[in-house]
Amino acid sequence: MNYIKSLHIEGFRKFTSLDVEFNEHMNILVGENEAGKSTILDAIKTVLNQQYRNADKSVLRDLFNTKMVAAFKAEPSVRTLPRIYIEVELALDSQQKNASYFFGEIYGQRKQQVEKFGIRFECKYDEELGTGMEQSIQEGKIPYEYYTLTWTTFANRPYQMIKRPLNFLAIDTTSSASAPSFNYFNRTLFTSRYDDATKAKAKNEFRDKLIEAFDNLGLPALSENQKFGVDSKKVVLETVLSIYEDSIALENRGSGMESLIKTQIALDRSNGLDVILMEEPENHLSFSTLRKMLQQISDQQENSQIIVATHNNMIASRLNLNNVLWITENGVKSLNGVKSDVAEFFVRADDNAFLQLLLSKKVILVEGATEFLLLPMFYKQITDHTIEEDGISVISCDGISYKRYLEIAKATDKRIAVVTDNDENSDRIAKAASFNQANDLQHIFMGATVDEWTWEACIYKENKDTLDGMIDVQAGAAYKFHDKDYGAVLGKMLNHKVDVAYQMLTSGKTFAVPQYVKDAIGWLRE
Repeated sequence: MNYIKSLHIEGFRKFTSLDVEFNEHMNILVGENEAGKSTILDAIKTVLNQQYRNADKSVLRDLFNTKMVAAFKAEPSVRTLPRIYIEVELALDSQQKNASYFFGEIYGQRKQQVEKFGIRFECKYDEELGTGMEQSIQEGKIPYEYYTLTWTTFANRPYQMIKRPLNFLAIDTTSSASAPSFNYFNRTLFTSRYDDATKAKAKNEFRDKLIEAFDNLGLPALSENQKFGVDSKKVVLETVLSIYEDSIALENRGSGMESLIKTQIALDRSNGLDVILMEEPENHLSFSTLRKMLQQISDQQENSQIIVATHNNMIASRLNLNNVLWITENGVKSLNGVKSDVAEFFVRADDNAFLQLLLSKKVILVEGATEFLLLPMFYKQITDHTIEEDGISVISCDGISYKRYLEIAKATDKRIAVVTDNDENSDRIAKAASFNQANDLQHIFMGATVDEWTWEACIYKENKDTLDGMIDVQAGAAYKFHDKDYGAVLGKMLNHKVDVAYQMLTSGKTFAVPQYVKDAIGWLRE
């Protein structure tokens, strides 16, 4: 199977330097907005599709890394001019046609004197072409028009797309310009689906039939030796192609169905695609259609390499956390080390907050809706800050499933506080203390004694007088919880958790915060 093994970027858009190692089959790029997901996809397209080859040089203003531009402005010289260098390492069958054309040394900042398959792109100032521009450069002006863009293979031979080493398709649902998107999709699919002989025959026959059809229109001649005719160079077969399903052109099926059908077609192995890029496939899709698309991708991912950039939690978890490449300020982290049973848990748990945990600076994991409602209020009361101001997320993870989230946290070096119950179990208290001693970045907080066995019991203990006066209970009514009588007010708090929490939240009162909750907030802010 042919696929992309790695990507090396220097000076391109978001990145001064970045290395990405790709999985053979499925890759899910996740990160904050502006983290660089699109930049990684764009870098691949720039190399493999020779993007920007015919663009005006003014586009370089948007492509150069801003830090490199700033460094040049601070110390203007030919030596400090910004440049772009991208390498795409490929996994190719050495026996396939043209394989040797791509085999040779890689270099760049990695300084590896080894031979691999691949293609490099370089955008740099041409000193010979720019002779006489030295003064302008020393004044801090970047001579965009004197830059050259080159594509070469690792064998140091010019890269021509006619010798493309693998069949490659990008599906972008983020663009509002549908016509270019469809033209690119149709043209790429046509190129990959048929061999050279079939394509040449179709294009020649199309050109001949087009001229013949126009001649058969019978338009009168303009004069004795002048008439209208078709310039076949202006009508190329690939530019007028469209894909029809049930007699309806794909571009007329609506944005959501467009994405789904494009995905179905791309994943069909008979179309010969080795690598498929998908940018935010969740756009325009309903929940049910997205699930259908994910099922198709899951079923077919062994046939092609798929690289998906997404903000969608369902995509990130359904396609398996082990395939996630998390883009951070310090580079790209793979989650392929997450235990398989943990990854499987998130595949099956639709209502999870995996991506929220991954993209938050700090996290408080809680057991349920009551804690989820009240913790932000307690946090503001203690710190005089909102959780949003401090970049903290509160995630409700339904009981002991917080252990699954902690496994993810270990793989990401993220600071996590777990606020949970000891359930009148002294062993849980001891195990939490032991866990905290062994882990610097993840701590578990719960009541210190079995009397402080649950969230509601701790809050009631600290605020008995206030809550007795605030919560209405029916005279003589029994509010037993698990067949045990805890008293009317606490019993109601335990049986109607969300209702009472909302009443507290909207009461305008100030409540005493249990010590273990204070400890969790204090530790998280260290």
